[in-house]
Amino acid sequence: MKLGVVLLAAGLSSRFGSNKLLANLAGRRVIDYAMDAALAVGADRRVAVVSHKEIADAAAAHGFDIIYNEQPERGMASSIVLGAGAAGNMDAVLLMAADQPLLRGETLTRLVCQYVSCGKGIACLRDGSHWGNPAIFDKRYLPELAALSGDKGAKAVIRMHEGELLIVDCTDEDELADADTPEALARIGRRL
Repeated sequence: MKLGVVLLAAGLSSRFGSNKLLANLAGRRVIDYAMDAALAVGADRRVAVVSHKEIADAAAAHGFDIIYNEQPERGMASSIVLGAGAAGNMDAVLLMAADQPLLRGETLTRLVCQYVSCGKGIACLRDGSHWGNPAIFDKRYLPELAALSGDKGAKAVIRMHEGELLIVDCTDEDELADADTPEALARIGRRL
């Protein structure tokens, strides 16, 4: 199976107050944790959808192909559309947000392995309180991902195909917590 990984890193961080992906978390940037997790997965192509040069430079230095989202204010779907379009000749694409610093590479690898062996068209992670992101989609769902708009995320496509969904549980509580606010980042920092 040819797998593409799409790192969604173009958000405006409006609730955070500054670019959350550049925020310091235990001596590293938030984006660094996401790139490490993505690099742990055996992938044929890695793409980062970005809107800031510093994020683009960091991702490029880690071997990601860069796609600029020139209109991040149009919502999460605008980045998903670009990422789905970049999947090209991949058999499946793993979409992942860049603001989940507790997400581990071994968890993503387990998600991919279970997806490959289950025969389902979609697989996502769940940590008890969060589910749906990251998620793997078979190429047949790329047109639906490419048709999303506004703040609709990939969960909209998952909900339309729940019979094709495999949910893989994380081993760590709150592994999928995202750093949307400074307070959330502080809580995450206490877990590292």
